Amino acid sequence: MRDSGMIPFAYSFAFIPAGEGSAMADTHEVYPNAPLALVAVEVRFPEAPSERALPMPLQRSFRDLLGEAWVIESRKVQQVEFALGPGGPGAQAVQQTVVPRFTLRDRTLAVALTDSSLTVETTNYRHYLDFRAVLERVFAAAAELLQPDGVARVGMRYIDEIRVAGIVEDCPADWREWLDPSLLPPKLDEMVSEEYQPAAWDGAVRYVIGPDRSLVLRYGARQGYAVQPRGSLNRPSAPPPGPFFLLDFDSFWEPLDIPEFDPAGLIETCDVLRTPVRSLFDLVISDKLRRDVFMKEPTDD
Repeated sequence: MRDSGMIPFAYSFAFIPAGEGSAMADTHEVYPNAPLALVAVEVRFPEAPSERALPMPLQRSFRDLLGEAWVIESRKVQQVEFALGPGGPGAQAVQQTVVPRFTLRDRTLAVALTDSSLTVETTNYRHYLDFRAVLERVFAAAAELLQPDGVARVGMRYIDEIRVAGIVEDCPADWREWLDPSLLPPKLDEMVSEEYQPAAWDGAVRYVIGPDRSLVLRYGARQGYAVQPRGSLNRPSAPPPGPFFLLDFDSFWEPLDIPEFDPAGLIETCDVLRTPVRSLFDLVISDKLRRDVFMKEPTDD
């Protein structure tokens, strides 16, 4: 997903026939009180002249292929262009582009589509097989109507906001029993013993997970929200603002060649990209966090 510097994501996907798109087995444990705030998949096509909006008849056809529960709700996006000269940046021009967007009526699941990319994002992720079935339908509709020349990049992003009662913003040691020590500030005990309290910290690491494939994890203590409750999508039952720990996974494939846009192949790619995300997530959380927070049924509290 394009990283703009800010972190931008349940509905039961009942419009998907039971069993459709569920050929793969998923043995991962499902957490009733998972910390997921946003899940997104982006597929970029080979470079296009610009992010052009699609004709309205094509938008309506795409919506109809998605199903009766979907509506068209295009978004206006501002793009800033700088004129570079010998003296450095010159005048800048701001252009407004309309990006076709298809969403469920509760705005918890959306598809953005241009002639250069498609993005599927949700704030109501329940199970990977449900989300996978949505991806199958979106990829099939894009292949039928757009017939993209190929694939330049596939990215899968999971954004978690981990919140635990009793955590205070100015006490990073509070996270010690909930997260793996590798996510805490370096030499935390020694620094705290000298009364040097870390006020904030950020970390990032990139793993090579296969040919032309990488996994980037960004993490750190935060305050408020990573994904706004009333942003481009709605967050159902959003928690109140407060201290949280961010786990932002970006798993992506950037092939050196230009593979064909094949819906079945894209689904397999998403399966491959998701696997290390879930593996790393399970490694960096503690058994206590899993047992006392994630495995509890969510409440209105």
